[in-house]
Amino acid sequence: MIKNTFTFIPGIGPKTEATYWGKGIITWDDFEKRIHLNGTGNTNKKVLIDYIQKAKEALNKKDISFFANHLPHKDHWRLYKDFFDRAVFLDIETTGLSLYYDIITLVGTFNGKEIKLFIKDNNLDQIGEYLRKFDIIITFNGTLFDIPFIKNEFPGITIPPIHIDLRYLLKTVGVSGPLKVVEKSLGINRDSETEKINGREAAVLWSRFVKADDESLTKLLRYNIYDTTDLKKLMDYCYKAKIKIDVLKKIRRDRKQRNLFGEDIIVYFDPSPPSSDFIIPKITLRKLKNALEIRGNRKTLLRVSRERIKKPEVKLNDLIKKIKKKDHKPLSVGIDLTGSESRPSGFCILDGHKAYMSLLKTDEELIAETLKANPAVVSIDSPLSLPKGRDCASDACECRNLGITRECERILKKRGINVYPCLIQSMQKLTLRGMNLTKALEEKGIQVIESYPGAAQDILGFPRKRVDLKALEIDLFNMGIKPYSDKEVITHDEIDALTSALVGYFYLAGMYEAIGNPEEKYLIIPDLKRK
Repeated sequence: MIKNTFTFIPGIGPKTEATYWGKGIITWDDFEKRIHLNGTGNTNKKVLIDYIQKAKEALNKKDISFFANHLPHKDHWRLYKDFFDRAVFLDIETTGLSLYYDIITLVGTFNGKEIKLFIKDNNLDQIGEYLRKFDIIITFNGTLFDIPFIKNEFPGITIPPIHIDLRYLLKTVGVSGPLKVVEKSLGINRDSETEKINGREAAVLWSRFVKADDESLTKLLRYNIYDTTDLKKLMDYCYKAKIKIDVLKKIRRDRKQRNLFGEDIIVYFDPSPPSSDFIIPKITLRKLKNALEIRGNRKTLLRVSRERIKKPEVKLNDLIKKIKKKDHKPLSVGIDLTGSESRPSGFCILDGHKAYMSLLKTDEELIAETLKANPAVVSIDSPLSLPKGRDCASDACECRNLGITRECERILKKRGINVYPCLIQSMQKLTLRGMNLTKALEEKGIQVIESYPGAAQDILGFPRKRVDLKALEIDLFNMGIKPYSDKEVITHDEIDALTSALVGYFYLAGMYEAIGNPEEKYLIIPDLKRK
């Protein structure tokens, strides 16, 4: 398709290009032979011919820089077929969605012939050298996710000059949605196992592998390989669809043009994508003395050493030592507050290593049990203040013009951690209840901090409850927490209350960050970098 393209020439846009096609100037060779038909002056003809010659030379030498500098971004897809041997499909897996807190665990690449995998603390640092072999990188949502993560992890890395983000290219042909939704709509199928996995679950699989579950690595690799190799199928679809929509429809609109080209118009704009006979390999692991050998279709893809993988762990013992060193007692109460006293709130007393969890309904019960525990701090999962300038939570009040979001919530959003504004309608009752409970506790001499279990779990690298409650529970207990509950099955409310109590420990140990401002008070989150 690039040989049918003229938009890299200054002054030639889509309309002029379509006009050339309509006159039978389909290729660069046609342009040179029939340029007299377009009515341009001799000076302009020289400029046009000069650009065509430069394009031919660049294509012959496979010099992508000419097209990267002159071809409009929206037309970069046209380079796909002619530069296929210099293109790489890429997909990454991470510990979460936050550029601020999370890291890359796996990079999968596919060049149309073979896959290459790059794994954290093993060969991930080789990804930069590998990418230098390519001129085109093709991703799905890489503009917002994969590329920023790679650049953040490897400052100064050189990304191929042409980046085709299929999320946006697909929209131009009428296809949109998350990757799996797009695949299903186009009839692209996966195996039943990887079909059930999403990005957050992929992070859990990595965590399980690090903790010695080899099968989780197998699932993660297969999931990533499907993500990566399916990108070619999507790019192939886009390539054909773009030619049909952007090129053929423009020509077929005019009856004279249809007569000029006849019924075989499609042969002038070959829409067939580059061929590939790649078959997704069956991933197996073989245990060696000091490594795991990753094999696919009887070939060794990579050897991984779990021992080399760095595990940023915080143990409860370490927190307790720091707390005692600061002359505090290691006793924290965590409350996962609900917006109504008719629904139970999670309640946890973290005393040393022991976590006593229960469900309580009324503020009276919460206050009574807190006073009985006599904690060094109470950590409440609820907004405990209004946005700066607001004096009520009502949407009908004039102060509503001052907004519904606090500074701490904006900061978390910027860091990639999902959080609700404190005064959206569904949060208003919770915010007011949290503020009233805080006032009652502080009047009795109890120190209160605001926490957000979801943020704490993200920072600690634990899955959130909606992703895998059992895995979250195990991660918390592996820190050294000994759980006690009045129920056989611990609820998600109690687990969030435990997380809030744990944030209280980070606060007492001085390993915390206070985000927000004095007028709105601060939200406390763990800071693993503080010693």
